[in-house]
Amino acid sequence: MSYRGGGRSGGRGRGRSGGRGAPRGGGRGGPPYGGGGGRFGADSEGPAHGPKPHLQLCRDFTSKGSCSRGASCHFKHVIQMHKTLVNSDPDDSRSASSTGNYDNRYGSQSYNSQKKLHPTSDVALWNDPSSSLKIFTASHDGHWRLYNTANGFNKEVQHNMGGKVNTIMVESNFLFCGFEGTSVKVPGVTVGMIFAWNLGTPGDPPIELHMHETAPYAHASGVTCFITKGDMCVSGGHDSAIRMWKYDAAGNSGKGGFKLVKTLFGHAGEITGLLIVGTMLWSCSTDMTIRLWDSAADWECKYLITQNTPGDAGAPPVGSPQAQQQQNGQQNTATGIGHTDAITGLLHFESAQGNFVLSSSLDGSVKVWDSTNGNCLSTTDYGVGVISMALTADTANNALLIAGTVYGKIVFRSLLQTANTPPMCYLCHIEYRNTQCGHEGPVKSVVAGPSNTFYTAGDDGNVVVFQITGDFGL
Repeated sequence: MSYRGGGRSGGRGRGRSGGRGAPRGGGRGGPPYGGGGGRFGADSEGPAHGPKPHLQLCRDFTSKGSCSRGASCHFKHVIQMHKTLVNSDPDDSRSASSTGNYDNRYGSQSYNSQKKLHPTSDVALWNDPSSSLKIFTASHDGHWRLYNTANGFNKEVQHNMGGKVNTIMVESNFLFCGFEGTSVKVPGVTVGMIFAWNLGTPGDPPIELHMHETAPYAHASGVTCFITKGDMCVSGGHDSAIRMWKYDAAGNSGKGGFKLVKTLFGHAGEITGLLIVGTMLWSCSTDMTIRLWDSAADWECKYLITQNTPGDAGAPPVGSPQAQQQQNGQQNTATGIGHTDAITGLLHFESAQGNFVLSSSLDGSVKVWDSTNGNCLSTTDYGVGVISMALTADTANNALLIAGTVYGKIVFRSLLQTANTPPMCYLCHIEYRNTQCGHEGPVKSVVAGPSNTFYTAGDDGNVVVFQITGDFGL
């Protein structure tokens, strides 16, 4: 199947809010949640525990787009890689023993030992109304780049920001870029900056988000995530602060700008995810907590979810390493519903069955929460830290969750129970050593695109373009 652009993009993860999943599937008997009998069930059969996935991918078709065995192939032809973009510049400071850096805890492999590229931190999609689907990328080499999918993925723009670019987003025809820079007001200190370009008039200078005229920057340290909602932008940083900005058409000498209207404090670590669902702002952090802030109460923090918050659905799945450690009295002694290590992102999933929020963590789990009340509905064990998530669907419109892990594995799960699979069923995975495509190191970002495409950014410096080309048989 050839690459197809156009249309609207799907959900995304890794510290940004996602879109809607495919409203597909339904329960088969049993209680609404738990035990694999409802919409979301706790799963103890993560990829690290050895069970076979629902599907086995064909290496040739996945990596090359063709298979000499054709219809007689015993493996599935359902995912195809279209392109690997070597996105970042070489980084001579990365030795063969270098590992990824998520609070210095991304993995332990010596990936990227030959290329030694700066990590690619994020990817965003733009449907250029005058052209085609285009890809923006962010890199720790200090650049954001623009690729054209209609021109063989040729690089059209490379823009130097002068410091690590941590996150990038396209919304309402604006390009938002969060990066590390310096300010004349605090010379010699790296601060967090946000620039926003109007893609309709790309020749104009970017809008800069400043806390105050004496503090012409967005955060005291690096910007890690941001989202938009209407005329509001919400940003999070390494400084543990959440800042809310409102667009002012009269600002910036009449050209429009963003004014800081609120700062939320409470987290004790880097902000890794932001999500607005209804009247609530969800936030997560490397401090292992999730906070819910109520817009109806001037953004007061109404709920705090920690590893000790009472509940049962968040307990480690039976058979998981965490559960075994608890049974043996080792290490993890948390008994609540929250995560037990740094939380890496939030994702919104809406279907006919309800309105849900998913959270990923370095504790190796993805949790499903009821977005209306913050109750934990299920915990799925991956056996390894999960860094990024996105929502997509197969060609039969079955809702799928894509998760990127610390060791480069890209894992696919069903979201809802179907006639053939339980909820959160482990479907298949892409792993470089088996499929000869993907990433050799942490998958920093996953973004779903049009026509069942998805895009991954890795700590190995690459961006990989995939497409789901078949029905997963759910």
